[in-house]
Amino acid sequence: MRWRGRHFHGVAFLLVVLLVGANIPNALYGLYRAEFGFSAAVQTAIFAVYVVGMIPSLLFFGPLSDALGRRAVLGVAAAAGVVGALTMAFADATIWLFLGRTAQGIAVGAVSAAGTAALIDHEPDGNHQRAALVSSAGGALGGALGPLVGGAVAQYLPHPLQAPFVVFLVALLPAVIAVILLPRGGRDRSAPLVRLPAVPAAVRGTFWISSIAVGLSWGAVGLFQAVVPAWITGQMGVSNLVVGAAAASLVMVCSVAAQAASRRLPARRAERAGLAVLALAMLGLAVIAREPVLAVLFLVTAVVGAGQGLTFAGGLRSVNASVTAHAPGAQGAVLGAFYVVSYVGLAVPIVVAGLAITVWGTGTAVTALGLIGAVLCAGILLVSGRRGREVAPSRRGRRVESGNA
Repeated sequence: MRWRGRHFHGVAFLLVVLLVGANIPNALYGLYRAEFGFSAAVQTAIFAVYVVGMIPSLLFFGPLSDALGRRAVLGVAAAAGVVGALTMAFADATIWLFLGRTAQGIAVGAVSAAGTAALIDHEPDGNHQRAALVSSAGGALGGALGPLVGGAVAQYLPHPLQAPFVVFLVALLPAVIAVILLPRGGRDRSAPLVRLPAVPAAVRGTFWISSIAVGLSWGAVGLFQAVVPAWITGQMGVSNLVVGAAAASLVMVCSVAAQAASRRLPARRAERAGLAVLALAMLGLAVIAREPVLAVLFLVTAVVGAGQGLTFAGGLRSVNASVTAHAPGAQGAVLGAFYVVSYVGLAVPIVVAGLAITVWGTGTAVTALGLIGAVLCAGILLVSGRRGREVAPSRRGRRVESGNA
């Protein structure tokens, strides 16, 4: 039992550290642009290529961890994290940034695919709900800490483009030891090496509404993480990298807080409330783009995070409830498809933002994207309001039917 607890905490630590490493570059894009002279479009493409590595990694390493065991896949995740950090740290041309971000995406995809399963395997009391909570909270914690670590180390230590990754590699060392100490069990030779996501017809209506809503919410978060830190230092005259990093971290902190607060809300009510909050936040972003005020930007950042957290938590629970009611044997495949749509939603708006900023300039592009985001959120909100009744947890823990809120 004692070793199960140690394995559990070791896997959780690996998850957090790899997410920290993957989010360190969010605070450094302004420095990279100054160093290599690329455009805003290239900057956002570097951010988005992370998803190019992550999605195939999720699809491949999840089934592979069933076939070969968790330890092997978590070892690959740690190795990919090391490769990504070293590539980013010693990059002397823009192409190396693309390669480094791809490796970081592979690392996060692998640890996300195998890490949650490993946490379930090694939770000391067999509490699957606690394991899932630690997995989601650990990922969010890494997403919040990464920009702060990157910004603070780059701001106050020498070699700002190398030192943050050195700190990451030092922190990763005990996590690698924890992986080495994991048992080799959990292998299933009959498990398929690749499992494509699929959505049964009975749940497609709920799936598409909720996954598109969540994709929009991740697109808003990605916009803040990829663009806002460099915008603060470049457009608002703030030279301290920690300030920009704080904005990228704040959006994740508020997302986690909103997810925790939404547990007592019916799934669809949380999802629709999140979309409404996101629509207001996108309008606020459009206003700030014309009249930039740092304090108001942080307020809007917090609102974006809260809206994303509500939308994500509600959307995920809506899909889970629909699958449980109509296609209980397809939960893994449906959730795989859900996350693929979500991550595409993270990447596509970021690339569009980069192109728009390059063509129109930052102020006009952010204004347009804010207005478009508000309209899209409002449109999905209206469509969501026309859906039928949902399955929601009652106060006693039963599943009951509740009407639209």
